[in-house]
Amino acid sequence: MKFSDHHIQSPLAMIDRTCQVCHRESEETLRNNVYERQRKANEIRNRLEQELAKVHIEAKYAWEKGATEAQMQEALKLIRQAQWRWDFAVASHGASFHAPQEIQRILGHGLDKAMQARLTVSKVLAKNGFVGEVPMPDISTKEKAQKYIGLDMKTEHENKEKFLKTIVPRWLEKAKANGRLVTT
Repeated sequence: MKFSDHHIQSPLAMIDRTCQVCHRESEETLRNNVYERQRKANEIRNRLEQELAKVHIEAKYAWEKGATEAQMQEALKLIRQAQWRWDFAVASHGASFHAPQEIQRILGHGLDKAMQARLTVSKVLAKNGFVGEVPMPDISTKEKAQKYIGLDMKTEHENKEKFLKTIVPRWLEKAKANGRLVTT
């Protein structure tokens, strides 16, 4: 039995050849189900992203205020656990439809770990004499966030163009020579 025909694009572009191979609902019902399940998962994902950004900034601040490796050990463990859950949920594109409860559970656990990490970092800061709110940068847009973390987007775009013009054509030629290039 054929299960899917995604062709490296959204399955929603060809519901009759992707989703409806297994699911017997109408295209409209399937599309609405996908969007509703994604909306619910994205609510938690977006909240987890916000908390991860905050805890990373707070951890950096704790290091700047003299936190030691020993003091930060638990916070770092929790940050990694939260980040792994975010990574897994975001990388598994179809999971919000095919396993919505599981993805929401994983994202919820990630959110819990991120909140535990923030609490742990605040305790480290307090032990090092800092009381109050950690100053948060304005990372409300992609451009502001990129600037905050020090990305030189002009150089990044130049490097991407160079890669696309030099490396990708070599890969394509090699794939073609080996009979592995599929064209449709």
